[in-house]
Amino acid sequence: MNILGLGDVTGNHSHSSIAIVRDGSLLFALSRERQSRLRNDSQFPAESIQAGLNYLGLSLSDIDAVVCAYPPPRYYAGLLFHGWGDAVRSMGTLLLRAPHQLLRYLLPNLKKALFDPRGNHVLRMGIPPSKFQFVDHHLAHVTAAYCASPYDRALAISYGGFAPHADGTNRAGAVYLCEGNSIQWQQDIPMCATGCWFSGVTVALGYRYMQQESKTMGLAGLGKPDAAYKACSGLATRYENGRWQRYPYWLDTLLSPRSAAFLNTRTGRRLKRLLRSAAPQDLAAAAQQIWQENITAFVRNLLQQHKVRNLVLSGGTFQNIQINSELAQLPDIDGVYLHPHPGDGSTPIGAALHLWQQHAGKLPRHSLPDAGLGCEFSDAAVKDALARYKDRVLIKNIENASIYGAGLLSQNRIIGWFQGREEYGNRSLGHRCILAFPAGEHRLSINRIKGREDWIPVGVSCLAEHAASLFESFMPSPYASFRFRFNPRYQDTHKFLLHCDGTIRVQSVDEHAYPEFRSLLQVFYERTGQALIFNSSLNRHAEPIVHTPAQAIDLLLNTSLDALIIGSFCVTARRDNV
Repeated sequence: MNILGLGDVTGNHSHSSIAIVRDGSLLFALSRERQSRLRNDSQFPAESIQAGLNYLGLSLSDIDAVVCAYPPPRYYAGLLFHGWGDAVRSMGTLLLRAPHQLLRYLLPNLKKALFDPRGNHVLRMGIPPSKFQFVDHHLAHVTAAYCASPYDRALAISYGGFAPHADGTNRAGAVYLCEGNSIQWQQDIPMCATGCWFSGVTVALGYRYMQQESKTMGLAGLGKPDAAYKACSGLATRYENGRWQRYPYWLDTLLSPRSAAFLNTRTGRRLKRLLRSAAPQDLAAAAQQIWQENITAFVRNLLQQHKVRNLVLSGGTFQNIQINSELAQLPDIDGVYLHPHPGDGSTPIGAALHLWQQHAGKLPRHSLPDAGLGCEFSDAAVKDALARYKDRVLIKNIENASIYGAGLLSQNRIIGWFQGREEYGNRSLGHRCILAFPAGEHRLSINRIKGREDWIPVGVSCLAEHAASLFESFMPSPYASFRFRFNPRYQDTHKFLLHCDGTIRVQSVDEHAYPEFRSLLQVFYERTGQALIFNSSLNRHAEPIVHTPAQAIDLLLNTSLDALIIGSFCVTARRDNV
């Protein structure tokens, strides 16, 4: 049975993605942004569907069922979740101050209330209604993560901005108890606790909604939370005394996708006013601390209620590695698992797996040691791309990409690494990477290659067997989901790797990971004694990770990368003599 999973079919939801599952096994997953080159692209992923079919040698007629993880939402009912008062309070303020901005926000959302997605793209592709259905968004999130986790019993949390259950009711998230083949709903996370709050702070800082929240996280490491904590805390829903204490203007933050509208709300204006007296990094630090306190207190309460020691986390909130790392250190926790694509990209996978469970009567459990789930390009395809650049590049055939790449790294070269199937998600996990020797000057060089600020944190990939000796309180981090501090004996020698808060994001690479990348790390260790390397995604800042060989070659030619290891070739710009 071939099942096509979709994240959304309406074009309303960010990060449009697809997955193909056959008989309970995940075979392919791809986000539209990789092909369109538009970050978090929300348009219908027709090209991604075709790419998946082509890769697997299928046609659309071979697809037995199509399932979407974003049911038609009762959008305006969600605005009234806590009663009319909150909507009148927020919308009334904006109506008086900037009515045109309110209309620009509300009118497009009429589509969410009036539009029937069953009549659009999927059916026009020729898929009959009998093959098409919806699955609860939050259930799809936790199904994808729990099925890939190593736990037989866990508490699973889906938490993000907001999204619909199967009946269309929007909630910020939901909590499920997972045991064996069973995933049982326990409670919802109310709309007033929406993750859009952190996005609102991001917009107030001058960054882009759903694209640059990571900048707010990175900026927080430079600041002092106490300088803005009290004022910022008064602008947030708080989890205290076992319940969510609603911020009266929580609904303001739902407008954060439209920055002009949000900055005219009461909350937006107060955040901007706060920035007159507090440094941006202090506001970011305060927001990070408040958000972290909320989620930590909420999870602590859940653990006490349900007496479960393993956590499965999914949803956009858990792309915040500081929060993930804080939760992993709770005394009541044995383990924490996150999907390699913790945001909404995991939902088409979870929707397809849930549908297979309904068909087969059991939940498919499978590990994901390697996130290489997308497209792969043969040496012939790479040659075709290189032919278009023959006057601008030097090409060398190589017998072993891992050995050759490790040699360049040991010579202090910064390389692009394009091997095998592309990773699914927004992190470089061994397939599409910028790699460098872990030296202080290379941290700055990588940020300049990517065109981002020098204070943006970088990450490392580390041989898993050495991670426990290098890092304090280490736990497996195969998808770079956690940050750690170096053990004291390594802190001085590795301080140049660290973010300003003294931590670094780590991908642990074990024997089950992508073999070529694991081999590169092993050869590098044998030559240098270093068990880790700098690893950043193969892209410029604010762009999706490269998708095609031509895009990788363009990146080489337009940055200061020393070389590109792509398939069986080492490519350098003619300015170089590698």
